[in-house]
Amino acid sequence: MDMIHRLRRKFLILAFAAVVLILAGALGLINGITYMKMRSEVNTLLTAIVQNDGIMPSHQPGTSTESWLSDPEWYNDTPEFAHQTRYFSVIMDESGKIRRLNLSNISAFNELQALEIARSLADSTQSQGLFKNKRASYCYSVTPRNDGGKLVVVMDCTRDVGAVDAFMRYSLRFGLVCVLLYMLVLMFLSNYAIRPFVENVASQKRFITNAGHELKTPIAIISANAEALELISGKSQWTDNILFQVKRVTRLINELIMLAKMGEKNERELKKETMDISHTFTEVVQSFAPVVEGEKKKLVTEIQPDILAETDPKYLYEIFTILLDNAAKYCDDGGTIRARLETHGKQGFRAQVSNDYKNGAGVDYSHFFERFYRGDESHNSKKAGYGIGLSMAEEATRLLGGKIQVEYKDGVITFGVTF
Repeated sequence: MDMIHRLRRKFLILAFAAVVLILAGALGLINGITYMKMRSEVNTLLTAIVQNDGIMPSHQPGTSTESWLSDPEWYNDTPEFAHQTRYFSVIMDESGKIRRLNLSNISAFNELQALEIARSLADSTQSQGLFKNKRASYCYSVTPRNDGGKLVVVMDCTRDVGAVDAFMRYSLRFGLVCVLLYMLVLMFLSNYAIRPFVENVASQKRFITNAGHELKTPIAIISANAEALELISGKSQWTDNILFQVKRVTRLINELIMLAKMGEKNERELKKETMDISHTFTEVVQSFAPVVEGEKKKLVTEIQPDILAETDPKYLYEIFTILLDNAAKYCDDGGTIRARLETHGKQGFRAQVSNDYKNGAGVDYSHFFERFYRGDESHNSKKAGYGIGLSMAEEATRLLGGKIQVEYKDGVITFGVTF
């Protein structure tokens, strides 16, 4: 059933969105923490060099770097650590003249390159940051000195940045693999997940169809007996009421059975043929003209002629009938019903039926296509109906590959179908 396919697709989309959001949040958090940890460690090293006047503190025998490392159990606290860090430092006086240049711990820059970089960083407004140079990553710190000068420290952090980038790439690949595996498993198991709902829907439709056919026999007997009483004793208020209610129940049964059958069909089972949409729409509108005029209401038509389309005549006729019947039923006393048909796009068409409806302001129109919903909350039996018609119109429109909409503006409610 097409409805089951839509349910399965919706279930898969929601499950996919959920796992993507969870993985994106988890991986984003992990990568964010990893990046912040890297920046914290790099800033700790820069701070240590700055506090030691541009020189990395040495790890002397019997001492520890605990005095300048924020984490006393840091894994880099080894005797060789101070010699592994690649950096250079420049001290400038207040006028920008170089007072000291330390290049003993780096080989990537010569004296001219180091001074050019140091002056550029000293003139910038940022005191810390990262920059790239020949595929390598460097972090820097610009610190004011008490004498008015500046201390510029540039440290190679290529390995740190590379480790974070690699972790990010691998985590993204891991996330994609997890999503793909999850979707494969979910696609395999989705039928089992929705099976209870499928069985419930199927049993409901079987019940409606079977119950409808079973009810037709006693309803027909009641109708025949009432008509027999009228032949014997003449018409009365009681027989009229019986026949009126029989017609209402018969209509309800027929609508329920038709709605159940619509849910079981798909587009491939439709009997489509090229038909004159303008003629069909005009025929339906004219069939309601006596009813509308009898209730002192106006019927205005605007039908574009010679609109042809390939569709199922039975379901399209039912859609037009439901829209006109709904408008005639709920139009305000003395109001106007407008029926309009026009082409839409290259080969499509749009049919709209509107009517005056002064009590439509503030109504949630999304409920209008729900089964057994009625805009007339008083459930006045004079407006014969059970709130099934618009549900049938929506289901039939979906079967034909169209869209049905409702809108309310300036005291007029409009139902439209577009194909």
